[in-house]
Amino acid sequence: MIRPIVNYLVRRHVAKTKREPSVVHGDLIDSMAIVACRDQVDFSIIEGYVKDMRQKGIKTVDFYIAFPNSKTQELYGATLKDFPFNPKSFGFFGAFKSPELEQINGKKYDVLVDLSDGATMECDLLVARIEAQWKAGKRIPEREHLLDFMIETNDADTRNFIHNLTKYLTGFNTLNAA
Repeated sequence: MIRPIVNYLVRRHVAKTKREPSVVHGDLIDSMAIVACRDQVDFSIIEGYVKDMRQKGIKTVDFYIAFPNSKTQELYGATLKDFPFNPKSFGFFGAFKSPELEQINGKKYDVLVDLSDGATMECDLLVARIEAQWKAGKRIPEREHLLDFMIETNDADTRNFIHNLTKYLTGFNTLNAA
């Protein structure tokens, strides 16, 4: 993939969809998509977060995991709700080539949580194409067009970011909140 062309296509896709984000109440979240990169140092923390969200009673928690290549992807023991992908899962201009990613078309989520920090262009493509009422992640100026809610953190602590995001999603953003 040619990065400048794909970045242009992602921006054009986001502008063309004219998506109107709407805040989803924490008590009413039925479906969630979480995007992460396997190469992240804190990947075990992210896996724990996905497990916690699945145990909280959210009906659908799909986990999209970016791998650097197909060999490391094959070594990962994915469950039915895990959707691994790698650079070969995309065509030259960013089209889906993987059957696991094709299932995104037509699927809608209440919340998308981006924990990839923009580590790969493939994660950005996925975040842009997943239909969600509300998209949240870390504030990175180059990726502001992809997300609706961004938390700015001065440190690189994934655990702190996840804690703050979960507190907002499930604590403050409820039907009983003022």
